[in-house]
Amino acid sequence: MGLMLDNIEGVIRRGAILIAKLGVFLLLLQAFLIVADGLARWWFSTPIHGLEDVSGLMISIIVASLFPAILIGRQNIRVTIFGRLLNPKAAAWLDVFGHFILLVFITIIAWQFTLYAVETRQQTTLILRLPTAPTMGLTATIFITCAFIQGFVLFTEIMKILKSRPAQQA
Repeated sequence: MGLMLDNIEGVIRRGAILIAKLGVFLLLLQAFLIVADGLARWWFSTPIHGLEDVSGLMISIIVASLFPAILIGRQNIRVTIFGRLLNPKAAAWLDVFGHFILLVFITIIAWQFTLYAVETRQQTTLILRLPTAPTMGLTATIFITCAFIQGFVLFTEIMKILKSRPAQQA
């Protein structure tokens, strides 16, 4: 079972890193566009038309795209001060509780973003009249994926604790 979970985690990790690379690419593109807009305003006294619209659409994808890699890498913030006061097994269960709370939080974010994406079906940006639904739908999809990733992390952390239990003698 452990090898299968490791293989699944490897696939999830590769996918999460790919999504994060998309986010970093979009962040760099946004930075380039902002610099280009500044230079256009300085040199030609005219901004890039609609940059606010494009930046507004990109930012939710940029932020959301980094979450899967953070979750599968277990790089979220942890409060370990209480775990130091407990034995290792209790500290591990406290860590599992933290993973569970994070799963609940990510699920709520995914749910709310999905509701928001549905609300934006007919909305467009102010200047370019670009539809906002595809961007919000992609962001919601990334957060839904995050909920599944965090569920997987929670499951694997529980399995690690249960697997480390000594075999009971009959």
